[in-house]
Amino acid sequence: MPPTEARQAFLAVYSMIQTDYFKPVPGSKVVTSCLKGMFKNLDDQSAYLDKVDYDDLRSTPAPDSVGIGVELTMRAGLPVVISAKENSPAELGGLRPKDYILEIDGQSMEGVELEEALRRLRGAAGSNVLIVTRRPGEAQTRNMSLTRASFRASHASSRLLPSGVGYLKVRTITADTPPEIRAEFRKLQAAKPLRGLVLDLRNAPGGPLVPVIELAAMFLKPGSLVVATEGRLPESNQAMHARRDELLKYEGAKTDPWPEEMTAVPMVVLVNAGTASGAEIIASALGDNGRAKLVGTKTFGRGIVQTIRRLSEDSAIKITTAYYRTPSGKRIHGEGLQPDMQAPDLARLQDAGTEKDEGLSKAVAALLQLPT
Repeated sequence: MPPTEARQAFLAVYSMIQTDYFKPVPGSKVVTSCLKGMFKNLDDQSAYLDKVDYDDLRSTPAPDSVGIGVELTMRAGLPVVISAKENSPAELGGLRPKDYILEIDGQSMEGVELEEALRRLRGAAGSNVLIVTRRPGEAQTRNMSLTRASFRASHASSRLLPSGVGYLKVRTITADTPPEIRAEFRKLQAAKPLRGLVLDLRNAPGGPLVPVIELAAMFLKPGSLVVATEGRLPESNQAMHARRDELLKYEGAKTDPWPEEMTAVPMVVLVNAGTASGAEIIASALGDNGRAKLVGTKTFGRGIVQTIRRLSEDSAIKITTAYYRTPSGKRIHGEGLQPDMQAPDLARLQDAGTEKDEGLSKAVAALLQLPT
């Protein structure tokens, strides 16, 4: 429909609602509904943010407001679990990546914006939230009562396995994660020689782009392509490389030394359905550059660039302006990464890195078969 015809249709419908509908409707409500509807057929992440949504985006949660420790996205009009943080109420309650959340406290989540779903999950510490979920491939729904609580998980941890292989677990990605990873690697270097490294990105959600690029760059040869973005705007088309001098220009960049062995030690990367967004960028960069083999299960498939455009003091839009592409040119979003070798996923997050971790056993076996 041409723009002029579309405007005329909108004004005609708006006028009929104001004059013919059986009861008065505030014009602002009609316009807001229209603006929200514009995004319904774009993607599950783009949205119009009214005053409540925009205020929520800009505000800091109240000190006594906590959640259940879950990262969500939207798919098919419903909130979907990306990952549940270790030792969080969500993880202890059994939520897993790709679980659909159908109801929160009796309220259907169908067609609800992501910001509203997240608001409903937050509340006072010690209070309960009732959720109904459905797992892909299962007809039966699950009812869960989770107790909101504050919790902490370290960004990274490591241990030396009996085989002489180092195990390095990434839990969350923030500006502090790359220096923590380097510190953990230096601990593993005490083993002489370090036979290899298993980088565990299972259930690791996204994070700010700069530390994501830095984390990948530490293990790659200088200048290697990490990820590219593709969109219609000139600034949406960029290529990001493993260049430490550029990363040091960002505010808050840590200047601790990067161990040279990080770019040479044989590597395998563990992935699963909870490996999402920034973690997928890292995994694809290491895989596509021939730096590591991926072991585990297919990743989540979340890789878009979103931009907030302010419309007024009380409103804005959140719009997808670009997609991430791997060094080999594959699109991450909606596709995910297929591992080079399938391995069983974790039954419980607490099993990661232990003798009960079948995926780790397969990763170590694959690593020890690599040429040194």
